[in-house]
Amino acid sequence: MDKKHFISFTLLFLLTVSVFSTAAFAKDYSIPSIDMDLFPQSDGTLHVKEVIHYSFTGTYNGIYRDIPISGNQQLKNIKVSAQGAYTASTVTYSGGMEQIKVYLYSNSQKTTPITDKDVTVTIEYDFLHGIKFYNDVAELQYELVGTQWDKDIGAVNANIHLKSSNGVQYWLNPPYFAENSSWSGNTLNVVGKTVPSGDFFELRMVIPKSQFAANPTNGVIINQDGLSQIEKIQNDYQNELNFKSTLYAVLAVIFLLACFIPLLIYFRYGREPKINYRAEYERDVPTDDLPAVVNAISGKGLGKKVGEPDMDGFRATIMDLINRKYLLIEDVPKTLDKDKDKSISIRVNENKNLEELTNFEYDVITILKKFEEDGVINLDNLKTDLKDRDMAQSFKESYGIWESDLKSEFLNDGIMDQIFLKKGDTYLKIFGVIGLVAAAATFFFTISDPLPASGYALFASFVLGIVAIISLIMPQKVAGQWTTHGEEFDAKWHNFKKYIQDFSLIKEYPPESIKVWNKYLVYATALGVADKVRKTMEMSLPDDQLAQSDIFLFHYYGGYWLLSSGLDTGMNTAAAANSGGSDFGGVGGVGGGFGGGGGGAF
Repeated sequence: MDKKHFISFTLLFLLTVSVFSTAAFAKDYSIPSIDMDLFPQSDGTLHVKEVIHYSFTGTYNGIYRDIPISGNQQLKNIKVSAQGAYTASTVTYSGGMEQIKVYLYSNSQKTTPITDKDVTVTIEYDFLHGIKFYNDVAELQYELVGTQWDKDIGAVNANIHLKSSNGVQYWLNPPYFAENSSWSGNTLNVVGKTVPSGDFFELRMVIPKSQFAANPTNGVIINQDGLSQIEKIQNDYQNELNFKSTLYAVLAVIFLLACFIPLLIYFRYGREPKINYRAEYERDVPTDDLPAVVNAISGKGLGKKVGEPDMDGFRATIMDLINRKYLLIEDVPKTLDKDKDKSISIRVNENKNLEELTNFEYDVITILKKFEEDGVINLDNLKTDLKDRDMAQSFKESYGIWESDLKSEFLNDGIMDQIFLKKGDTYLKIFGVIGLVAAAATFFFTISDPLPASGYALFASFVLGIVAIISLIMPQKVAGQWTTHGEEFDAKWHNFKKYIQDFSLIKEYPPESIKVWNKYLVYATALGVADKVRKTMEMSLPDDQLAQSDIFLFHYYGGYWLLSSGLDTGMNTAAAANSGGSDFGGVGGVGGGFGGGGGGAF
């Protein structure tokens, strides 16, 4: 082969490899739209028909649809079909989620998965115990799109079929996802815009009870009036949206026009001290502080106040107690089973001396014991228990005791003064209050003054007000200042967080044992990156070693998810009970509708 032919052959070969490589990595899919029909039945059942349009690039085995189920809710009469592919389907329940898995094939023998196709999947089912029946009205609060879709939903088209449109009120939450809505006879047509992955789009509808049976056996009966409370919730929600919209617009102007006074305070009090620490990462746990303390000082988020623990710290304390065998995991096999549908429970280890625990650690034991049944805390029931307002309120109060005990023992003023100085932040907030009062007074005095010069004062007061608002909402860490010790402490934990999330660093400098990994996972919880570290463990360690880690198994079999979901539910329920000073009983807040969930492709 001569030189010219060799070069031509080489170029052709490289071009071919490039084309096939690009094609291999071009696997992706989108969901251009979802069409939905909702049929409320007289017995309280909601018949749902979802037509989900998928566009696949590359080869896929199928799709899945996750639908949350809580309490005594049920899905029945599930039917699946598709246009553009042959199907087979399975339905499984795990951790409060009903999963419908639809396998898609290109041939009738169902041996070849689909490749580069547009497929429309239709899922129909009856949803029992979702519609609420108050003394005065019935309420359909349904998430047309839930927060757990892997991809954006390009468009939403929903039809709600009623017996009559008379007396019906409805809201679309959040309203900015709604393109338009209108009645066509007794059917409400809703057209929604793109709903990004992680967001929700909800229909809330109040329907006269006359459209249903006198005894709707498949509904949720709530012995209270609901209409006025629903209207108040929706009005408050709309007011909150309006306030936020205004605030964001103001903030944009703030950052563009007025940052001089905050900058002066920052340069005087907020600049961090120079330290000799120069490491790029920390392979070992940097300090021997308890996980909740690390969370309070170096937890996730710029806006988080230094020295204030949050729910990540509470969860990390539980994980630490599991790791130290004060809490024992029940009903979890010591192997990695592909079937993760397990009932996860924990119990207090009575063989351990609980008096050795710190006060805030003992507080956690006390809180968990409230949910015991025969000495066992079943995490499957935790979320349901914490939906009860009294239980949620009790949990929130106990959480406050935990937080207070942690701060008094490990994060008191004397300790925090060695870590973080709040003087700059205090000065910034004082300026903000004075500046805002002065700006408001000048604004109201000049806005109706016809003198031409009043316009200059009006403009000056506007700028001053913007600067003052920035000062009041500025995160504590901006104008406050780490001490030399605190700066090094935070830097080390930041670099440790960087290390435990970086698979390439883990691979190059692996931990020495599964015990070290366990400690990593505890502190990853405190730093808000537990899921990432658990996945890194799964990629880095063989199954036999992973099976030796109780807290990994706790994650793997869904215990951590159930625990987090339950605790978050408790806090949200308690917050809803305290908002507005009213007890809304069974009336849910915005985003509290049934249905929703999400899905993806595999």
